[in-house]
Amino acid sequence: MGFRKVLVNLEATPSCPAACAMCPRDLISDQGYMSIETMEKVISQVDTSMSWEIDLAGRGEPTLHPQLLELAKIMARPGVLTGIVTTGVAMTPPNVEALEKHFGVIRLSVSSYVRSIFEKVHIGLNFEKIWRNVETLARVGAHKTVIHLTGGPVIYDGLPETVAHLRKLGFQRFKLLTLWNRGGHFQSNEDRDRRKALISELGLETGEDEVWASEGRMRFVSDIAFNKLRNPKYCPIGASSVSISYKGDILGCFQDFGHISVVGNVHQMDIRTHLERRYSELGNMKICQGCDAHKVSLFQVAQTKKREAPLPAISSS
Repeated sequence: MGFRKVLVNLEATPSCPAACAMCPRDLISDQGYMSIETMEKVISQVDTSMSWEIDLAGRGEPTLHPQLLELAKIMARPGVLTGIVTTGVAMTPPNVEALEKHFGVIRLSVSSYVRSIFEKVHIGLNFEKIWRNVETLARVGAHKTVIHLTGGPVIYDGLPETVAHLRKLGFQRFKLLTLWNRGGHFQSNEDRDRRKALISELGLETGEDEVWASEGRMRFVSDIAFNKLRNPKYCPIGASSVSISYKGDILGCFQDFGHISVVGNVHQMDIRTHLERRYSELGNMKICQGCDAHKVSLFQVAQTKKREAPLPAISSS
């Protein structure tokens, strides 16, 4: 059995003006921006047989990259759906052009339209500015935006108001994200019953379905069974994506904020080589100690709503 198609996470920069409550930014000691050369190298190794989506994501805020528009154009070359995960910090004209014309899907991280809740989660961000930027994004890209409702239980009281406001702006898809423990560096006490009720009442999707989004539940389940025979600690959550830092380092897991699980670099190693050999490493790396991601149960995955078809990629011309 070959590896499943993965989400390719590319870190444009580890820089971010926020100190979000659920983000262990104290683990980040380096700063910089992904070079055009590194992006070119990554994209030369990615194709439709490897990946179902290429995202600008990672530890920082992608819209801070001074060459975001150029990065977006390069990312579109393989014909794979391209995306960006953002809080909407920097809506400069070039960034708005990139978001409108050169990304197939925008994943907007939102905590709350209730100021007091917003300020507990997105510490350091300006409430009025962010929501003005959300309105700008709605005008140019609401149809291809997936709202990531993030922050955990602290946002639940304000969710009805937040979702109602976003729907008025034209947004249609909402995922209520669970809080991973960031490789053992963040602990969350989820109220699963309340979360489930909110998902039902507000017509939300869950974020967990992303781990089997590439080829469906059945392939996800069979992949676990097969690889658990080879590696009892095999982690299907880690296997759902590959993360590459702004320097081109290939990480063992997307949860690795401190980058202690670097397994290679795209300038010396082909990404596919890493994907083909990592099954024995997943669950056994240093970053895996204390992590709870692998405890996401098959029952929980089985209960998620069927994932809608990916939003179509748009022309990069």
